[in-house]
Amino acid sequence: MAENNVNQVQPAAANAQVPAENPKKVRVGFIFLSIVPVVVLIAIQSIAQTPFFVLASTEAVQEIGATPDNFLDLMAKMTEIFNAKYAIWAYLIYAVIALIVFGIWFNKGFVKGKPRFKFSKVFGFKSILASVGIVIGLVFTIDAAFTLANWFFPSIMESYRQLMEASGLVDNILITVVYGIILGPILEELALRGLTFGYLEKSNIKPFLMILISGILFGAMHLNLVQGIYASFLGFFLGYLRYKYRSIAITIFAHIMFNLMGTYGSEAISLLNLSEGAVLILGGIALFILAFAIMLINGDSKAYSAE
Repeated sequence: MAENNVNQVQPAAANAQVPAENPKKVRVGFIFLSIVPVVVLIAIQSIAQTPFFVLASTEAVQEIGATPDNFLDLMAKMTEIFNAKYAIWAYLIYAVIALIVFGIWFNKGFVKGKPRFKFSKVFGFKSILASVGIVIGLVFTIDAAFTLANWFFPSIMESYRQLMEASGLVDNILITVVYGIILGPILEELALRGLTFGYLEKSNIKPFLMILISGILFGAMHLNLVQGIYASFLGFFLGYLRYKYRSIAITIFAHIMFNLMGTYGSEAISLLNLSEGAVLILGGIALFILAFAIMLINGDSKAYSAE
């Protein structure tokens, strides 16, 4: 009788399933909060630069006057004066204010109370080589994409070139080096891969979505279509580095390298007078470099693995 009871219980025990672990609930509030650093960054830039645009506008009006017929000339003069006299101060003040704001914000929200950062836990042969590979791959891929865009969307690309010239970032070496290559990447990484990515992690969404959302926000932050598209792709790779190495130190390094090569590397390559076909071939090779960089990251013992 007892033997029969045992036989009856065993199948039930065999069929019993361990309750599945409940997935973490998505915290939507943190997804909305991830947008705030981008809004604050744009606001700081606008507030810091507006007084200098006002000064440039006033001087332009004094020089050529303001009439309905010379509006375009007035805007061109204002841009010329701003770039010549005020752009360096506008960008530096914006960068300093933003670095202070985001530095304190990031430290209090995501650094304070955490283990101290160790260089050796993030930077190694594979992580550095992968970062450089991502930078080289993206620069050549973007150059190839620009070549194609010039074929199919010449008016859009011409508008983009005019916009970049009007920004004052192209002609002023001091702005290019101090802001464009050094301070800009640091404050953008604090805001996007530091705060925005940090809040997305707290929201409990999938890593793919964290990388996607932070990359799109990074592109949108640039406020123009062409730069926004390629900045989003840069943001996707920087977001992947941030996810795998759990640190913005590696993304700051990669971002600075990208801006450096995108500025002076592209100029150096242009001196070779490569044909459009050669640029497209290099763009195709660059895709393999990007794939190789991802493989390096995935095989790096320093990189995080969810498994």
